[in-house]
Amino acid sequence: MMIVLVLSLLNLIIAAGLIYHYVLLLAGRRSRVPPVLESPIQPPTHLRYAIAIPAHNESGVIGRTVNRLQTLVYPKDHYDVHVVADYCVDDTAPVAAAAGAQAHIRNEGPRGRKGYALDWLIRRLLADPRHYDVIVVFDADSQVDGEFLLAVGRTMAEGVQVVQGRHVISNPTTSLLTTLADADMRLNNRIRNQAKQNLGLSARLMGDAMVFRREVLERQPWVGAQSLTEDRDYGLFLVTQGIRIYYTLDAISYGQAAARWKDATPQRLRWYGGAFDLQRRYLPSLWKLAWRGNWDALDKLLELGLPPFSLLALGAALLFLVQLVLAMLITWPLTLTAVSALTLLMAVLFPFFGLILTDAPARSYRAMLVGPFYILWRVGIGLWVRLRYRNLSWVRTRRTDDA
Repeated sequence: MMIVLVLSLLNLIIAAGLIYHYVLLLAGRRSRVPPVLESPIQPPTHLRYAIAIPAHNESGVIGRTVNRLQTLVYPKDHYDVHVVADYCVDDTAPVAAAAGAQAHIRNEGPRGRKGYALDWLIRRLLADPRHYDVIVVFDADSQVDGEFLLAVGRTMAEGVQVVQGRHVISNPTTSLLTTLADADMRLNNRIRNQAKQNLGLSARLMGDAMVFRREVLERQPWVGAQSLTEDRDYGLFLVTQGIRIYYTLDAISYGQAAARWKDATPQRLRWYGGAFDLQRRYLPSLWKLAWRGNWDALDKLLELGLPPFSLLALGAALLFLVQLVLAMLITWPLTLTAVSALTLLMAVLFPFFGLILTDAPARSYRAMLVGPFYILWRVGIGLWVRLRYRNLSWVRTRRTDDA
């Protein structure tokens, strides 16, 4: 029957997507230290770092961020903190300057995207007479581990050009939503990026804790400044240019997650809208590279082209329920129903395996009780984006420290 063929095909697509996630789960369960790094390597301390922070009305958090950066374990005369106050109507610039940063004020040119401010600041830093060797990008609320630059230096000592550090949610206990965000980040940053590193593939740029050799930014100028997800955009661009992005587990930056659903929704809309745009722009070029045997491009093709986990999980549940109803109404192949049940079980267990492998606390498992609602929320946002993509705009995410 045609319906058997259709449901079998849907189950195959869902299972393929889940298998991709499980492959990454197994590959990213632990950090693999390359043979050349088994003996301790002294990180280079001669590199000059420019720390770049784009900020829009961030006076409530920027002072603490800059103060924390001033205490990094690294020669003080070999790194500078630069904050661009992008179309701010508060005192972001003076607060940053008072904390020790070099404040740049941007009140001209295109606005409404984080990428505009970051592109503007990067171009200024590349032209700076201090000739920085490396540019590091943090968010305005980043609380950076004191040995971040040392950890990055150990990686760059091997000739690495681009590094993505580990982003950790700093407020996982603030609300149920931040607990879920922490669980999500464990899977999407800790597991996925470590898996890519272990497999010799490029990690995904996460917007925070991104590190670039100046030569990369000079040869491959920042693209996607107008993008809703400028970090992922530039990361995909680098892959198409044959540049690998390394993941460094020990380079840690802590950042806040939105604590309320009404604050997290615009952020998620932006991320999903950006992903939709990236699919249109990068899938053809990634397909061509993958066809020529580029494994990194194939991985990014799968990551960008396959349905997100939330949609896979919802699809597995609906597919199983539909078959249960059909089994009660007509003669239905039990084998197909059993396969759907196994696919659904894979979807249900996946986040729990991820929590186990990342040593998540008990509250993360309790938060999984509302996992179905979280999935429905994400799928709903994805559908809204598909229907209203061109109406999306960048909105600053409200933080816990905001008044």
